[in-house]
Amino acid sequence: MRLIIAAMLFASTAAAAQVRSDLAREKRWADQVLASLVVGDAVWLEARGTRFLALHAPAAKPRGAVLLAHGPGLHPDHGITGELRMHLADRGYTTLSLQMPVLGPEDEGGPAYRELFPEAVERIAAGMAFLRERGAARVAIVSHAMGSGMAHEYLTRNRGAPVSAWAALSFYGVFEEMPFPVFDLYGRNDYRGIRWPASERKRVLEKVPGSRQLTAPDGGRFLAGGEQTVLREVAAFLDATVK
Repeated sequence: MRLIIAAMLFASTAAAAQVRSDLAREKRWADQVLASLVVGDAVWLEARGTRFLALHAPAAKPRGAVLLAHGPGLHPDHGITGELRMHLADRGYTTLSLQMPVLGPEDEGGPAYRELFPEAVERIAAGMAFLRERGAARVAIVSHAMGSGMAHEYLTRNRGAPVSAWAALSFYGVFEEMPFPVFDLYGRNDYRGIRWPASERKRVLEKVPGSRQLTAPDGGRFLAGGEQTVLREVAAFLDATVK
């Protein structure tokens, strides 16, 4: 009986370890993005032997470099992430928006995404290397929803990474103290798992100079409806922290 149970646990663990991004869905997103891309250039990066799309908008005289990570099941030019990458480029920041790993529509926002975090970490590392190779001494990270969870995983695994600041939009749960300023932004009507731990996150932020927390009064779930607040406040945070 013990051998059977052990075999079942091994099979379950092996199956989980094999969870990878839905590359067919990524391709569909890439085809859609490339057909309508106006700002920036499409570049192809590689992580774990897989090529993935990123959107690069270089500034002529950059104030800094910003890496963006989108929410679950989406693409690097979708919604608030797409607006941020263009808005920040207009303000003089070189931006790189990554295609993060995705699952099928039936898994969006679900716990299965945790299995993609190791893959997401390697994609963020590839994006950081891309920006560093092009002259960025340090890089700010702006992440949204599931992208914030993925960015947090990268940051906790890479404590010495050359990160200048992190804007975590609609972060679910609690993060630990970081060695750089963090902006915790969520909607007044965001998900409970984002709103309820906010006081705990604030206690962490109070230990890090330059960090702040803000509840967007017009923000719904994942900050829907609060896009103008997000654009304004993220830009102000980066202007104050990225040197």
